[in-house]
Amino acid sequence: PLDGRETVVRTREGTMSDLIVNAMRHAAGDADVAVFNGGSIRIDDVVPPGPITQYDVIRILPFGGNSVVVDMSGALLRRVLLGGRANLGSGGFLHFVGATLDDRGGLTVGGRPVDDAHTYRVVITDFLLTGAETGLGFLTRSNPELTVVRELEDIRQSLIAELRRS
Repeated sequence: PLDGRETVVRTREGTMSDLIVNAMRHAAGDADVAVFNGGSIRIDDVVPPGPITQYDVIRILPFGGNSVVVDMSGALLRRVLLGGRANLGSGGFLHFVGATLDDRGGLTVGGRPVDDAHTYRVVITDFLLTGAETGLGFLTRSNPELTVVRELEDIRQSLIAELRRS
């Protein structure tokens, strides 16, 4: 089952959010980290095991939007992920794969502590790059600590491809 209940996707990792961040990372191919906001998931239900239709995918991610591969500094990555944790309980709660964040703000990527001056490749949703998410107004395409590398397909297409791989 894929748990897309609001109480899960806005507070912690779950089967549905894990599937989506892994889909984004696979679509990027070369990303160290994949990030998206829990508010993108709108189904507020558990999708049972079995075939998943395109309609189900639209119910899960009705807003769609492209994923974007960016290079960002470790300092910016830390700020983004801490900002997402501060959004606990809201749609701005961030889900990610490829990084771990402990309760004291310690961040690792690939098992190594994040170097604030190092550049990390991140795949993120185009919505998050608008600066419109709560507490993440600094996360825009014009941020000097970020460089857009390439645009990818709609996140729903990445999810469909991931489901086919499963």
